[in-house]
Order: sequence, then structure tokens, then C-alpha cells
Amino acid sequence: MKRYLFPVLQIIVVLGVILSFYSISWFGDSYRFRAEPYDPFSPVYGEYVMLQYPDLKPADSVKKGVVYVTFTEDSDGYAKIDRISNERFFGSVTGDYYDKYVTIPQLDQYYVEQGTGKGYEDAKKLEVKADVSPWGTVRATELLVRK
Repeated sequence: MKRYLFPVLQIIVVLGVILSFYSISWFGDSYRFRAEPYDPFSPVYGEYVMLQYPDLKPADSVKKGVVYVTFTEDSDGYAKIDRISNERFFGSVTGDYYDKYVTIPQLDQYYVEQGTGKGYEDAKKLEVKADVSPWGTVRATELLVRK
């Protein structure tokens, strides 16, 4: 019995990680973000697109540094900041505000198929579909070129 305990615990932990990853989509809300690409290649990690989000501009009252945000949809169907604060609140996503946009670490880069990064860089207008869970985690699900 004891020799089976450790493998069973390992399987339970792996299943927990997998379920937590997919539960973001099951229980969360889906949003579309306008994105702009830059820096599309890393020799270590392969080809990816670094992204910034022009619609995620905070109010002037927010201090630079770590911020907490929630999202809502604007009239075009794209995500925008619903609530932003320097203090954590329930359902918020952790981000950084240091230049002119809020950056969300889980949405900063999107890995693409080898050889397609240049096409995304040339597009200049991208759309990222992402799921945001009620407990504040984000998972990018798709990267598309906007017209």
C-alpha cells in the first residue's frame, strides 16, 4: 500500500494543475483585447509576439507600480479597464503600470508557430482573446490579426 501512495499523490497533483488551468475558461469571462506587437523572436524560447494594449490606459489618479484591474467591454466589444486600484480587491487581475499602459504579465507575450512571428509584427493591429477567472487569473487563448 505504501509503495503506491507516492505515485497516486503525484497523479493527483498533476491533475490539480491541469484542472486549475482549464477552470479559468470554464468559470471565467472571455474578453477581446486590442493589441500591438513588438519584439517577435527569442532564440531561447522560440518565436513569440510581445504585446502591449492601447486600451488599457489608467486614470491619472492611479500611482505607477503594481495595480489591480477588472475589465468590462466597450461599445466595440473590446475589453477596457472597468476598475483600477493600487490596492488589491476581490476578482482583480494583477498588473504593472510604469509607462502609459497597464501590462498584465500573463498577456505580455503570445507564443506563435515558428516562422509566423514576422507576419504578426507587420500586422500592427492584433486581437487577443483571453479568459479572465473570477479569482483573478488570465489565460490568453487566441491571437488574431485585426483589419
